[in-house]
Amino acid sequence: MGIIDFFVGHPVFTRHELVAFLRQRGATSPRTVASHLLRYLAAGRIGRVKRGVYFVAELGETAARVPVDYLLVASRLAPDAVLAYHTALEAHGYAQSLFEHLYFLTVSKAKPLRFRGRHFVPVLPSAALRRKKQSFTLSTEIERQGLLCRVTSVERTVVDVLDRPDLSGGVEEVWRSLTSIPLLDLDAVVRYVRLSGQATLAAKVGYFLEQHRAALEVPNAVFSCLRLLRPRQPHYLDRRLGGKLAADWNLIVPAPIVGREWEVVR
Repeated sequence: MGIIDFFVGHPVFTRHELVAFLRQRGATSPRTVASHLLRYLAAGRIGRVKRGVYFVAELGETAARVPVDYLLVASRLAPDAVLAYHTALEAHGYAQSLFEHLYFLTVSKAKPLRFRGRHFVPVLPSAALRRKKQSFTLSTEIERQGLLCRVTSVERTVVDVLDRPDLSGGVEEVWRSLTSIPLLDLDAVVRYVRLSGQATLAAKVGYFLEQHRAALEVPNAVFSCLRLLRPRQPHYLDRRLGGKLAADWNLIVPAPIVGREWEVVR
């Protein structure tokens, strides 16, 4: 297997992945790695996303013109990168819209990056999760173009986007996207909400599940658990949007969500 075969199997790759491949072939010199990268960059066979992260052009194409899988790019921007929030919705196939911002969890010192009009944004896991050493709990792997990408599970993604609609396309995009999810491990959802330690989040998740009780076959025990975690006083689902009080959850829900306005035929 030569380096061209490596390129075929790695449409997006890191320097570390290339080093590991060359070491298997007995090439251990840093100069060998640099030589290959410089050669193929100059030829337009590969392109650079940032230092240490590259993408490959198919035979007969040039890096300047070849399309790139942006989810694969985001998954390679930090050693511990996990696709999250709206980007996880896209990865799982539930996002209603495609956005120019792509988000990934990391505890590294990764910096935001702009590449081909897309914004790649690193997000630090919550302090509660970091304190409990659970930053990447409920993560899984998906395959894209033959490569594995780490992404938050559907269950964690549901909770995360309800928690941070600002990283998920806004409240309406979140609600519309989540409506298309056919099945959830509800025990995992409750465990993750409890792990987060946020009363408002428990109310958001409880309200969402209540609106989709039949479709998701949510048992009463799940609501009982979440009600114990809800806030004691009314909290806003989104303060900027105001709304109407859902008394069972002490949650003030925006009118578009209450009325499911996106379902209205105009």
